[in-house]
Amino acid sequence: MSSSRPARARSVETRTVSRKTPGDGKLEITKAAARALESLGATFSVRVRAQTGAASLGTMPCTCRGEATPHVHYFIESDLFRALVPGSSVELMLDETDQRLHVIDT
Repeated sequence: MSSSRPARARSVETRTVSRKTPGDGKLEITKAAARALESLGATFSVRVRAQTGAASLGTMPCTCRGEATPHVHYFIESDLFRALVPGSSVELMLDETDQRLHVIDT
């Protein structure tokens, strides 16, 4: 179910959808991707397949590597992500002209 890539957008990263994403609407991303998306602001437009909605960047402190190595997980949150299929791959495409993130099935 591939979608076309927007002409003006650049790839930020490709992610595998977590089994938790349909339940919480959160798509985990890398720190580098989070930095690239900061230019969109606290809340921004996201397009998934044929739907457009709101999304936001988030962080969560974590000790999954043990108490001695605390760190932070980065994610994008949107109700549109609840329709993503766990285990599928999506490409995050940043369109800075339209200030929108496109999530493309790969």
